[in-house]
Amino acid sequence: MDEQKLAGLFRDAAHDAPPASFDAGDVRTASRRATLRRRNSIAVGTTLVVVLGMGGVVVGNGWFGANTSNEAGTGQAQDNAAQSPLTGPIAPNQSAQPPANDFPGSVSTQGDTASPGSTGLTPGERAVQGCAAVDRELADALASELSVSSQPSVSPEDAKPPLVTCSPDSRSAMFTIDGLSITAIVTPQSFEAPSGAEKVKTAKGQDLYVFTQGDGELKGKARQFADALAPRF
Repeated sequence: MDEQKLAGLFRDAAHDAPPASFDAGDVRTASRRATLRRRNSIAVGTTLVVVLGMGGVVVGNGWFGANTSNEAGTGQAQDNAAQSPLTGPIAPNQSAQPPANDFPGSVSTQGDTASPGSTGLTPGERAVQGCAAVDRELADALASELSVSSQPSVSPEDAKPPLVTCSPDSRSAMFTIDGLSITAIVTPQSFEAPSGAEKVKTAKGQDLYVFTQGDGELKGKARQFADALAPRF
């Protein structure tokens, strides 16, 4: 086949080809869209970097602020701990407690009122003490009776726990005058009293024991004191 025929075949084939589906305008439009997408991608990336950078600054400021607050709190706690010897610091795990009412004539926080000059425990405490502690009311009453029969007068503050054992729900008080001890015990339970003890029934039906030990001018007057105390209990 010669060159002329071959060229003619190529020209005929070119005329039979379908028309193009795009033109120069389509190419320009596609180019603009690609450029716009690149610009948007760059803008989004820049914004993300800025946001992440600001977040890091905020977190860093918060962390440093927390450390500063903790250091300030520690310093304040140390300053508070350095108090004068008269006041003294309070331990972190120890709450402040009100002072105990150990003075005669004070008012109990449990609702029990103590008369002036009284000693011993409140009725609530007395219920579990027995002869291990002085009963305030019994000490007041016995001191009053002893003051009538002895000189000088007897103070309720001089009362002591008796040298015997009794049930926990008992009430007791003992005074010592010139070497003679005088003991009074009010109890709803059985009690092994020493020899010579006087036993009477109180106004509330309990047993009252009064006994003396040793020598003194009040020896032999246990019955007198028992009869005087019984109506009051």
